[in-house]
Amino acid sequence: MNQSPDKPTEEKAANPETGSQNKHPGKRKGFYIILIMVVALIFLSRQEPLETVDCTPQVLAGKPEVVMLGAWWCSYCYKAKKYFQKNDIHYCEYDMENTEEGRRLYERHGGGAVPVILIGQYRLNGFNEHQIETALERTKMERKKRDKAGTEKDRTRTTIKP
Repeated sequence: MNQSPDKPTEEKAANPETGSQNKHPGKRKGFYIILIMVVALIFLSRQEPLETVDCTPQVLAGKPEVVMLGAWWCSYCYKAKKYFQKNDIHYCEYDMENTEEGRRLYERHGGGAVPVILIGQYRLNGFNEHQIETALERTKMERKKRDKAGTEKDRTRTTIKP
């Protein structure tokens, strides 16, 4: 079978612009598919920015309902912050990697996974809406009992005269 030297064979496809031969035309196509998939994953996994409420002395003076020990990279911390903001739950956050107080509290509460969520006397590991709602409700009930007991003591003190 005689072929002219100008005509490329199936095995060696010549590039007419550069005169070079592309030995693996399928590899380039695979690279572009992977590149498109990576860009799509990055685009789809983008999260809307959320305001971080740091536990400053001013915020702590307002007695937040929730104190969260988290990290900037933690997706469950992001979900927890979004949940707190959506449900108007007064909270603040310590970054357990970048603040000394955050590290100290994280170690004091046993570490483990992030976020560590502190609600009253309750410590929750991870983000679970039901657990958060339960802890908030129990904390509110305990606070009401405490306040009622304090009010009754005050009433008895004011009614007794020497």
